[in-house]
Amino acid sequence: MDQIDDSATNVMICRKSCGTCPTYIKGNLKNYPPQLLFCARGKSKIAGTLHRGECKCFDCDVFKKNHMNFGYYCMQFSLKK
Repeated sequence: MDQIDDSATNVMICRKSCGTCPTYIKGNLKNYPPQLLFCARGKSKIAGTLHRGECKCFDCDVFKKNHMNFGYYCMQFSLKK
């Protein structure tokens, strides 16, 4: 698996999954960098304060297209080089 492309297309795809994610919503991640596309941009600046909800990474088309293996990129994982 290569690094995830930080593109406008991937942001739009990501928004569909993250926008409905309980961790994203309850953590109010839209207000903290990097806001979306955590798999490409790195975990949230407030990752240490988040509580796991039902991860939506596995339903994301960016996840599927890139054959990714993990979830909770907003909290812990990053494919950022």
